[in-house]
Amino acid sequence: MLKLVLIFMLFLTASYIGFLYGETFRKRYIQLKEILKNLIILQNEILYGSTPLPEALSNIQKKTIKPISTLLGNVNGKLCEGEAESVYSAFSSEYTLLEEEFYLSNSDKNFLIDFIKSLGESGLYGQEKIFDLVIENVRSNLKEAEEESKKNIKVYRYLGICIGAMITIFLI
Repeated sequence: MLKLVLIFMLFLTASYIGFLYGETFRKRYIQLKEILKNLIILQNEILYGSTPLPEALSNIQKKTIKPISTLLGNVNGKLCEGEAESVYSAFSSEYTLLEEEFYLSNSDKNFLIDFIKSLGESGLYGQEKIFDLVIENVRSNLKEAEEESKKNIKVYRYLGICIGAMITIFLI
């Protein structure tokens, strides 16, 4: 009886690991969707509302989900208190602290880094072009993440269940 309970627990554990790993793909999609929403809000705040960056970050922080809200709040704090030399240094130091809470791919990180480096470095027309470019990049990565998540969530869930079943069969 104890052996059957342990075997069942192994099956459930393997299945849970498959489900858990599959969720990372869904979380990337959700975070990219939230980043896109935040970029559009930031674009409107800066270009059309002429809002200073720290105030715009504070406004966006209140409307977004964790860990993005935590990142924006910390960056806003560094910018307001003058602890950071630039927007990029504030973002990079805070992102490093929160990196494990984000599920972004390297391509996601690269275009966001490029965007943050250029944030506030050009005139209004240049900023508008930069916002348009980064929003286009986020949209294409969002489509990729959606396709990837649809495919990989099922694969890893089934893989976890199959490995659990295989272990169960070997132990019986």
